[in-house]
Amino acid sequence: MPARSFSAKWSVVALTGLVSLTNSTTVFAQAAPTIGSTSPQAVAPGGSTNLKVRGANLAGATQLWSSFAGESSLAADVADNGKNAGEVTFKVALPSNAPVGIYGVRVATPGGTSPLRLVMVDDLPSVAATGQNVKPESAQELTLPAAVDGSIPSLGMHYYKFKAEAGQQISIEVVARRLGSALDPIVRLLNAKGRELAYSDDAPGLRSDSQFSYTFKDAGDYVVELRDIQYRGGDFPYRLRIGDFPQISAPFPMSVQRGQTAKVTLSGPNAADVAPVDVAAPADPTVNWVTVSGKRPNGKSSGFTLLKVSDRPEAVETEPNNELAQATRVELTQGMNGRIEKAGDVDHYIFAAKKGQAVTFKAITQRSGAPTAVYLRLLNKSGGQIAAKEDFGAGDAAFNATFPEDGEYVLAVEDLHRRGGAEFIYRVEVDPTQPGFELNVSANTINIGATSTAAIYVNATRQNYAGPIQVSVEGLPEGVTVVPTVLGPGAVTTVLTVRSNAEAATNRSVPVRVVGTAKIGEREVKVAADTERALKTAFSNVAWAPANLDEHVALAVGAKPAVRFRAEPAEVVFGPSLQANVKLIVDRNQGFDEVVNFAVITQAAAPPVPVMGGLPANVTAELKPIAKGTNEIEIVLKATDKAALGDFTLAFNGTIKQGNQTVTEAVPGITLKLQEHLKVTAMPVADKVAAGGTINMKVTIARNPALKGDAVVTFANLPKGVTAAAATIPADKNEVEVALTVAADAAKGAVNNIQAKAEITVGQAKFAGTSANAALTVE
Repeated sequence: MPARSFSAKWSVVALTGLVSLTNSTTVFAQAAPTIGSTSPQAVAPGGSTNLKVRGANLAGATQLWSSFAGESSLAADVADNGKNAGEVTFKVALPSNAPVGIYGVRVATPGGTSPLRLVMVDDLPSVAATGQNVKPESAQELTLPAAVDGSIPSLGMHYYKFKAEAGQQISIEVVARRLGSALDPIVRLLNAKGRELAYSDDAPGLRSDSQFSYTFKDAGDYVVELRDIQYRGGDFPYRLRIGDFPQISAPFPMSVQRGQTAKVTLSGPNAADVAPVDVAAPADPTVNWVTVSGKRPNGKSSGFTLLKVSDRPEAVETEPNNELAQATRVELTQGMNGRIEKAGDVDHYIFAAKKGQAVTFKAITQRSGAPTAVYLRLLNKSGGQIAAKEDFGAGDAAFNATFPEDGEYVLAVEDLHRRGGAEFIYRVEVDPTQPGFELNVSANTINIGATSTAAIYVNATRQNYAGPIQVSVEGLPEGVTVVPTVLGPGAVTTVLTVRSNAEAATNRSVPVRVVGTAKIGEREVKVAADTERALKTAFSNVAWAPANLDEHVALAVGAKPAVRFRAEPAEVVFGPSLQANVKLIVDRNQGFDEVVNFAVITQAAAPPVPVMGGLPANVTAELKPIAKGTNEIEIVLKATDKAALGDFTLAFNGTIKQGNQTVTEAVPGITLKLQEHLKVTAMPVADKVAAGGTINMKVTIARNPALKGDAVVTFANLPKGVTAAAATIPADKNEVEVALTVAADAAKGAVNNIQAKAEITVGQAKFAGTSANAALTVE
C-alpha cells in the first residue's frame, strides 16, 4: 500500500444539546472537563471507532475536537451517553488514507474545553490489557498484528505471548512517552524458556520509548515483557504495538518548502523497502508539520513520523560529498538535508558568503526523531576550521559565525559518535544572526466566562532586541476580543487577557494562535508563540513536545460568572516620579455582595527571580478591596524616578468569597504608558532680529497627563545682549510667546543653540523639560 501524509487542519464536530461553558478558574454549575484516559488509545483509519473518554466533568459533552481529519458524534449505542460526569463515548470515523501517527483531542462541555489529550491514529487492531498478566505464566495471549492498551502497576510488569513463524520478522514498540505518559519503558522479547532474545530501553529519537525488530529463527511461542525502567507505576499508560510495521525514525528530506511538492523517503533501521511518499506541503502559514506514515510491501501495519513544512527552499545532499572537493553546492538561504550513510561518513556543503555576514547554523535531528548526534564544523575553502559545535544531549548543535572575508566556505556535518546508517538523518538551518525574539505561552487552554475575561502569561526570549512587542491572538471567534497587550521595553513576561461579549458563541473549542509583532529596524517581525513548555509539563516532562501541536491553543466561551470586572480607563499615562489613578469596577450577580479583593497577576519563575510579569520594575500598585455592597474602588499606580519609559500591560485578579463559594476572575489588562514629563519645543517667529529690537519666541509644551500645574519657562544660551523674562504657561494651556529683548549693543551674528526650559513644581518635586536647539541671527 502507498505511504500516507496528513497536514493538521483541526477537525471539529458539534453535537446536539448545546449549553453554556464556564471559566476553568471560576466556580459555576459545572467545572471545566478533564480527560484522564481514552479507551482505546487509538482510532482506526478507514472505519469507525467508539472512543470512550474517561475523566471528570464530562456530562453534557457538546463537541469532540481533534487534530486529525474525521467525523465524530456521540455514540448512539451507549445508554445515557453524555450524561455521565465520569465518561463519554464518541463514534469517530476516519478516511482510509488517514496517516498513522500521534494527534490531540479535546472535549467541550458546559464547563468549557478540556486540556489536550494525546491519542494515536493506528492501523493495528486495539486490544485492552487484562491487568492480570503480571507474571510470565499468566501472560495475555495475542493474535498478531495487535496493539495493546494498558497501564503498568507500581513495581510490576506486564507479559504478553504470541506465536511466530520461522523466518517471520516482527516489529515491537512501546508508545508511552510520545503519548504523554510518565512510563519510561523497557521491553524484552523472550522465548518460551524465558531466554532473552532482544530488548529495547531508549530507542534513539523516540523520546525514551522502546522499539526494535526481530526475525524469528524458529516457529513457536514467544513472550514480551514490559515494565518501567525504574519499576514505577500506577497511572502509567502505554500502547504496545506488535506487527510488521517498519521502524521509521525520520523522513528524508526532513523538510519540504511550504506550497511545494516533494518525494519523501521514510528512513529507519529496517525501512529500506517502504515506498517513498509524495508530499504536497500545505501553503497555509499556520501548518508547520505534516504526519507521514508507510507500510512495507504487502504490510498490514504502518510506521510513522513528522515532516517539517518550512518557509525556505530545501537542498538535499548529492553523494559523494565525503571530501572537501566533492562538497554539495548550496545557498545559505536553503535548508541542508542529508544522511550519514555509514559509520565515519562526513558530508560537506559549499556556499558563498560575504565579509562581515553573520549567520546562525542550527542542526535539527532529535526533535524530528532522528538519532543523529550532529557535529558541525565551519571550514574555509582550504579546510581550515573556523568554528565547530557538537550536539549536547538534550538539544541539537547550533552556533553563530561571522565570515572574515568574501569567499567560499564549507560546512562539514558528521555524527559525533562516528555512527551511520539509513536512520541517521539531519537537517541544518541557516539564518541571519539579527535581533529578534521568540514567544511561549504558559497554557494551551483558555476558558472564558460569558461577558468576562481570561488571562494567560506570555513569555519572551529576546535576541539583542529590547524594544516593545505587541501581543495579540489570531483566529478568535466572533464575540471574543483581545485586550491590547504589550511586552514593554526589556520585559520578558506579560499577561494577555481576552474578553467575550454577550454574543460570543458557547460550547465550542476553538483553535487560536498567540502572536507577537515588532518593528526591528526596517523589518516587520511576526512570531507565533509556542506552547512547548506547557505541553512538556502536561505530558510528564517529555524531552520533546509534539511538534505538530506546539503552537496550538484552544479557547472556549462559557456561562456568565458570578462577578465580572472592568477597569476605567483601560489606558493610563504617567511616568517616573508620577502616579495615575485607575477605577476597578465589579458587575455582580444578585446575592454576590461580599468584599472583592484584588491581586496583581504574576508568574512564578526560577530562582533567583521569585516572580515574573506583574508590575513593571519600579512601579507599585496601592490596591484596595471593593467594599461589601459596593461596586468600585479607585487604586493608585506610582512610578519611582527609576521607572523605565515605554508601554506595558498590567492585569489583576479579583476574588470574592460568598458563603462557601470562591470566585476568581481576571480584570481586563490595563495599558501603562510611562512617558517623559515634558516635551518642549521653541521656535522664534522669525530667523533674524535687528539690534535694539524685539522678537517673540514661541514655546510649546506637551505635558505628561499625570503632571498638573503651571509651567515656568526660561531660556539658556541667549546671545550676549539678548534677554527674556521668565514666562508662565498656565496649567490649562500648552504654549506661550515670550518676547526676547535685543539691546542696541547686542552681539551680532548667528547662534544655533538657544534652548527653552519648562519646569513644573508639584509639592517638593520639580519636573523639567528642555527643548532642542533653536537658531537666531542678530543683525
